[in-house]
Amino acid sequence: MTMTDIATLSVDIPSGSALVTPFGAHLLSWRPAGHSDILSLSSRAVMDGTRAIRGGIPLCLPWFGSPADSPAAPGAGAGAHGFARTSRWSLLAQTTPADASPATVSFERHHTGETSLLYPHSFCARLDVVVGAELHLSLTLINEDDHPFTIEAAMNTYLRVGDVKDLSIEGLDGAPYDDKVKERRGTQCGALAAVGPLDRIYTTTQPVHVVDPRLGRRIIVDKSGSGSTIVWNPWAQAAASMTDVGEGEWQHFVCVETAAVRERALTLWPDHPHIMTQTLAVETLD
Repeated sequence: MTMTDIATLSVDIPSGSALVTPFGAHLLSWRPAGHSDILSLSSRAVMDGTRAIRGGIPLCLPWFGSPADSPAAPGAGAGAHGFARTSRWSLLAQTTPADASPATVSFERHHTGETSLLYPHSFCARLDVVVGAELHLSLTLINEDDHPFTIEAAMNTYLRVGDVKDLSIEGLDGAPYDDKVKERRGTQCGALAAVGPLDRIYTTTQPVHVVDPRLGRRIIVDKSGSGSTIVWNPWAQAAASMTDVGEGEWQHFVCVETAAVRERALTLWPDHPHIMTQTLAVETLD
């Protein structure tokens, strides 16, 4: 993996550091002061702009997952997870304060539906990243067309963990979910523990706590404007078939994604922007 093929922007302030690229408006790294990286980036991530980057925080937009399953109804030839993560976004602003305030980076992308066979609706997406002791992402979606339309969005957050098998994922108790691995629906009872492949879409607006005894930390994923939380890990067999996942690296990440997908997809109306936010914080376990 090299960082030389796509442009990157670095943030380094007393409270934390981050690395982000305009390719996909993709956050690659976030290290709050006193902690190792909170995000996981694959050692085999493709960094030349030819495909989506494995790890960090890819943006899935304007649809999520398989096009056949998406209420956004993308056109023929559409790939998984939309085109935002493989598009070049415009850098709007980057600020590095002289004091102890957080730093900010903002990106924007306009999509013209009239010229698109994949998604015939015009919209603007803006991502504001605030880097400090916490990491705050704000995704603003603006309908630039003359009609309402359905859109899905997800912040596909790869969290770096000591061992996925040792995690306790809290905050989902009582939430209904759609389990793609087992092809069934269910309701979460208690904390979630990973004992095999995970691919669940939870219907919830609540924060999630990822308790990691191996690294001695708790990662808190809080959100707003989001009715879905996705939890994903491919496990050993599926990861072995992924050319951009390093050997054994599946054990050291879990995706906890702030999202608005499937039954909780958004209907975006003209003159009514939607804002979806995600805040990451980390605490040391006692």
